[in-house]
Amino acid sequence: MDKRELIIKSMEQLLIEDKGASCSVSDIAKKAGIGKGSIYYYYKSKEEIFDALVDYIYSKRINQCKEVIANDKFNALEKLELLFKSYYNYDVDSSIDVYLHQQQNAAIHQKSLAKILNLLSPIIADIFTKGINEKLFICEKPEETAEIFVSTFCFLFDHGIFGWTAEQIEKKAKALAYLFEKGLNAPEGSFKFLYSQ
Repeated sequence: MDKRELIIKSMEQLLIEDKGASCSVSDIAKKAGIGKGSIYYYYKSKEEIFDALVDYIYSKRINQCKEVIANDKFNALEKLELLFKSYYNYDVDSSIDVYLHQQQNAAIHQKSLAKILNLLSPIIADIFTKGINEKLFICEKPEETAEIFVSTFCFLFDHGIFGWTAEQIEKKAKALAYLFEKGLNAPEGSFKFLYSQ
């Protein structure tokens, strides 16, 4: 493990131990077993370390999603469902989620949403294109449609922003499924996986 990753993992561990909000760069250095000066060689601040941690976590999450859908035996709809389930079943420690949603970390949270959008949209665009080739979808702008799909999920279903009830979430997911089935000219029920978990 290189020093950058060691520092990131140490910050992650402090968050899991519920010491992340109050920890200092010195605490991170101590946890990593390195000098404080070494931290500043790689990162300018604790916030920058957390930013790197968010990037690390979501990159791992997206890479796992890519692995899940890598098999070409699945059609586009099957890949979308697998991707969706893999993404939402990925285990992110709740302490990291709590820290990310604190008001003072709003800028980092926004960056994390942008990171997800930038990493996940091309994957979904490829699936939409596959669906077009398989005659499952009709869509002239798969890249833009994928961005709208991802951004809606990232924002609307972020429990740290909205406090929807389970019933409200289901209604919104059903509406979204309907919109995308119509928008992609997909068979009715194709996006049922969005609300039938």
